Formats: sequence, C-alpha cells, structure tokens
Amino acid sequence: MNKAALSLLMPLLLSACASQTTTDEPPPPPVSEPELSAALADQEARLVMAMEQQGSRLNTSHHAFMKALQQDIRNLKKQLVAVPPPTPGAAPSMPPPPPEIPDNETRDGKLIVGETEDVWLDAVNDAFPARIDTGATTSSLSAQDITEFERDGKPWVSFNMTHEGVEEKLPVEAPLVRYVRIRQASAEETERRPVVELTLRLGRLSEKTEFTLTDRSQMTYPVLLGREFLKDIAVVDIARRNVQGKPKRPNPSSE
Repeated sequence: MNKAALSLLMPLLLSACASQTTTDEPPPPPVSEPELSAALADQEARLVMAMEQQGSRLNTSHHAFMKALQQDIRNLKKQLVAVPPPTPGAAPSMPPPPPEIPDNETRDGKLIVGETEDVWLDAVNDAFPARIDTGATTSSLSAQDITEFERDGKPWVSFNMTHEGVEEKLPVEAPLVRYVRIRQASAEETERRPVVELTLRLGRLSEKTEFTLTDRSQMTYPVLLGREFLKDIAVVDIARRNVQGKPKRPNPSSE
C-alpha cells in the first residue's frame, strides 16, 4: 500500500476506534420503582421542611405586627374613655367672654374722673360738686365757724359746712387729725389749717379722705380733691365732666 493511500486510511481507522470506544460504555442501570419513590419522598420532605421554615418566619413577623396593632387599639380606647361624650343637643362649650370695661374706669380698675365730679359726704349726708385739682396736694372742704374741742381726751373740731346754693348751715363734728400750713399762690404768708378725716363716696368708691378746712364760700366748688386722694385710685381726663355720675344715697342697711 502506498503512502498516499495509507494517509487517507489512517483518519478513518482512528475515527472508527473512537466511535467503538464510546459505543462500548455500559448504560446506567435502570432505577427501580422503590428507589424512585424513595428519591421523590426525600425531595418532598426537603420541600416541606423549607416551606415550614419559611412559614415560621412569616408567622413570627405577622404575630409581632398583630400584637403592636392590638396595643394601639387599646391605647385609642383609653383615650376615648378619658374624653366624656358631648351631651346630645348641647352646644359646644365656649370660653366666657371677657368682662366689659365700664367707660368710666380703666382696664386696671381705676376710676376715670373729669374736671369736676359730684361726691357724697357721709358726715353731712348729702352730695356736693367737687373740683378735681392735680395741682393741689391735699383735698379741702368749705368750712366756717371752726372750733376745736376735746372729746374723750382727744382733739376734735366742729364747723359749719356752708356754700352758695346751700340753704342752711350743715354742722359737722370730726376728730382733728393734725394742722398743716398752706401757702396760697396769691399770698406771701402761710395759713394754718386743721385737717379732718371724712368718708367720701365717688362713683363706686368709698374712701376715708383727709380734708383741710377753709372758707371756700366765695369759690365755685365747696369741695376740692387733690393728689393725695387721686393717687393710685383715679386718673383724670380734664376734657370731661361728671364722668362718675350722680352719687347714690347710701343704703342704711348696708352700713
């Protein structure tokens, strides 16, 4: 056989040998029915175990969520019990309106007084017009026939309150508090005046007030109210008059 034919034949022989080798391997043994059932049962058991583990994890998360939800519901119920239900047909409660401030008082409760006011003097049981004078330190009262005397070992004074428009003299007796010296703007010398304490009523206010006694019969107003009376209880609006109105006669039963 020549070399050319041998070179063509060799690949065919090698191919045949390889094919023979592959074909000669024995096939796998057949699986019996019991073995197949056992393999399927093993796979089924693994699958069931994996599903149970996954279900357990899901149940744990679900249980925690449900427990938290139940606690929230209990808290809401407690809040609802704490709030009383509204009365059927009743209007919702509203805050009370702020108290109205009278037009003759300030927000902090002080009286507003004008240039003049009517006042009540318990000592004479009558009302008189008064001039409001912030330039005067003390208040003063029109008095004549001033006489000092002693009662129970203490100094007293008696005087008659007189003024234009008063038909008769009004006698008054009161304890003497002290004497003061007053200098008039039109005079160089000072005047020694007795001071008494009388109850004065102005608007809703009733105050014991010190008055110097002097003859004011030639003046327009028998009563003058000065700074000592006005401080801390009243503010003055000189553009107005008789802001507090006419004083009411005191009720004897309320004394």
